[in-house]
Amino acid sequence: MPTTQEEVAQVEAALRQRFFPLVARVDCAERKGWTEEQHDTDRLSRSLAAYALVGLAEIDDVTAARAVTDGKNDGGIDAVYYDREQHRLILAQSKFRRSGTAPAQDEILKTINGVKSLLNRRFNEFNTHFHSRLDEIEEALDTPGVAIEVTWVYLGNNLGPHVSNDLNALQGEMNRLSEVMTWSAHGLSAVYAWLVAEQTPSAVSALFTLENWSLITSPRKAVYGQISAASLAQLVQEKGKDLFQRNIRHYLGSVGVNNAIEETVRRRPGDFFYLNNGLTAVAERITSAAGTPERCVFSLTNVSIVNGAQTAGAIANAAIAGDISPDAKVLATIIEIGAGSDDIGMRITKARNHQNVVRNVDFAALDATQERLRQELAVIGITYHYRPSAEARMRREDAFTLEEAAIAIACLSERVLSSAEVHGAEHRGQYIWNAVDFVVFAKKEVSRLWDQKAEAYHRLFRPDLSGVRMCRLVRMFRFIDSILAATEASETEYARRMFFRHGRYFIMAFVAQQSTDILNQPRQQLNEDEKLRLSRRVNELGELIYVESAAFHGLKGYLAVFRNLTDSQPLADRVLARLAERDRVGVQDASPPTREGSTS
Repeated sequence: MPTTQEEVAQVEAALRQRFFPLVARVDCAERKGWTEEQHDTDRLSRSLAAYALVGLAEIDDVTAARAVTDGKNDGGIDAVYYDREQHRLILAQSKFRRSGTAPAQDEILKTINGVKSLLNRRFNEFNTHFHSRLDEIEEALDTPGVAIEVTWVYLGNNLGPHVSNDLNALQGEMNRLSEVMTWSAHGLSAVYAWLVAEQTPSAVSALFTLENWSLITSPRKAVYGQISAASLAQLVQEKGKDLFQRNIRHYLGSVGVNNAIEETVRRRPGDFFYLNNGLTAVAERITSAAGTPERCVFSLTNVSIVNGAQTAGAIANAAIAGDISPDAKVLATIIEIGAGSDDIGMRITKARNHQNVVRNVDFAALDATQERLRQELAVIGITYHYRPSAEARMRREDAFTLEEAAIAIACLSERVLSSAEVHGAEHRGQYIWNAVDFVVFAKKEVSRLWDQKAEAYHRLFRPDLSGVRMCRLVRMFRFIDSILAATEASETEYARRMFFRHGRYFIMAFVAQQSTDILNQPRQQLNEDEKLRLSRRVNELGELIYVESAAFHGLKGYLAVFRNLTDSQPLADRVLARLAERDRVGVQDASPPTREGSTS
């Protein structure tokens, strides 16, 4: 889970991405002489006020940004929105402070006085932003039963007792005759929860028309029959990826068997039923219409296709090229699993997919941690592909896959331990994780990193891993890997080329160990200073490790050295000793060692 600093960083990134194009910088006399940092924080505060309306009233970003009233003579009210449907007039005040400091009493009193002025219709005290919204403000004030909601949004903890007392006094004063006004405060946890909730996949309800169908009622309800390929294609086009939320994979695109499925449904629609395995779906509830055994419409609540994503995707792709013949039918099985019965849904998904060729990484999609990480990353505009799909195969700066994340975490998140530390722990009956183990896995048995049955997977994707940290590790991994790849390409000596090709993960582990100042920042991006420091450390440690590896590069090639613990751990011991010696003499980021001892 993300730390407080990481949550603040995610909120800030989301506000910049979503609201800076909509909420302009304010240049006026009262802000003359402000620094760029002050202007930036001011813009973030106004963006936070707009997002408060998104979270509270469930409106779009553009509408929320237009409701911002912050500026001179705003009465301590940063945004005003009249929710006619819910009979609410929302008055929002926001403070963007990375320190998490809650609003002070004097700030609250300014807002309280502004609320009183607004409710007493002293509109001349307010700025032009309010005047442009007077029609809806007056409409709200003249409508019986409208609730006045005064809310504070900030990045801190609970409000102080004096502040709460002042707000309670205002509420008591306003509600002497009837309940007119309420107040609320929304801190960092609430704001972050709004952002994550927006990324939660929508529950899909759909109608399936089955022909020549039958049913099973015990031990749980299930129906099976034929669904027309054309109606299935329409369903996929309407519902999109949400229809496959419980599946281990999304549509993988035009590859191998999917091309064959498209060809069959187009060219031989009458044979399709006999040549295809069909699909399986699970639903929270199955309700049938008054049909016949030949044809019946079923209403499915919270339905997901758990096996057959490639069939459904290929049929939908075929439909883009032209109408599908009504002769094309698909065998469909729909199983009712009830509400909150995710265990049976998961077991069905695993069992049905084990009948096909799948990889360990595919079943990682069933781990709830992966969906949590996807949601956290979506908040800041990063796409995390933990299910295989056609889209996942495209390399993008703002996207990465589970496989890439696993390797990055393995290479950069654990400490390099000496043999003495490992043996000492074993003597005490303890097991401690060692970065050397992980880089050997990544080089030799990379699939162990995403095998849910292996302890390594649960160490990498542990519950306290946040999306921001994982993204930062991937950014670091990509940056370091690009440096080492360029170094390999520039080398003319074969031994050095092979060292930088096969020793990359090993080098990365030591770079990470020497770069906690960079690694532990709560931001997803690397700044230019961090890149400069990383680049220097990669080059220096690469040369240091190369010199120490000479003793192991005799009869063995570097591929063999870095693929087994027998050589990698002793090499790590030598490197740790060399670094300790360097630290003892007080040399930090020393010049690269000479190439003495090279066997090339």
